[in-house]
Amino acid sequence: MRKIFIKGAKKNGIFILICTAVFTISIGTMTGCSMTKENAEAVSDQSDQSDQSESENILPVEDSTADDAILENTPVPETSEEKVEKTEKEYTEDKMVLKIMREGEMEEMPATLFAGEGYVIYLTDGDWQQHATDAWTAAFEGKIVLNGQVQLWITHYDDKTGDQVKEELKSAGYTLENSDMTRQEGEVIYKVRLNEFENDVWGVNYCYPIEAEEGWGALLPLIADTFAVSMDDQ
Repeated sequence: MRKIFIKGAKKNGIFILICTAVFTISIGTMTGCSMTKENAEAVSDQSDQSDQSESENILPVEDSTADDAILENTPVPETSEEKVEKTEKEYTEDKMVLKIMREGEMEEMPATLFAGEGYVIYLTDGDWQQHATDAWTAAFEGKIVLNGQVQLWITHYDDKTGDQVKEELKSAGYTLENSDMTRQEGEVIYKVRLNEFENDVWGVNYCYPIEAEEGWGALLPLIADTFAVSMDDQ
């Protein structure tokens, strides 16, 4: 209090004021730099996390396996050469098994490839006696069965179209039933399975009595399905 009333100049006040100002400015500068550094580090961390998240969500084109999986599961169309090779392979096997349902049970019947003039067909083993070039009668242990009413024969309609053959069969009393031309004569059912190729028509003909419809009537269509024009004739 005494110094307040002293009229002389006070030397220590200015020095203290300068020191206080310098100290205050230094503390403020240090605090500002510290906050700026922390903010910069926080922004940098957020940027790194964002870049990492985006890089995880985007697969590089070179490393992507999605396109490879699609290509592996996409079927490649067969060329004409591959189709021919496949057909030749299918019919170079001498044996096959036909499966038929009889009385609620699946029965397997071995069949052997028969090569005719311009065609091939599988005939069940031990069931047929050939009575003409392209015709067979059903037999059992070398004996004709069902009075010879179960027969199978091949017809080649040369230089005729499928429509022309169908009209001829209709004139003979046949009607279209499913994929076969069918007619009934007395107690015997006659059927023709037509196979149309380029300017070439083949017919697989078969017949059986009505009483044998669950047996021979079920087996003969399976045999007809194995018919094919031989590759040498195409």
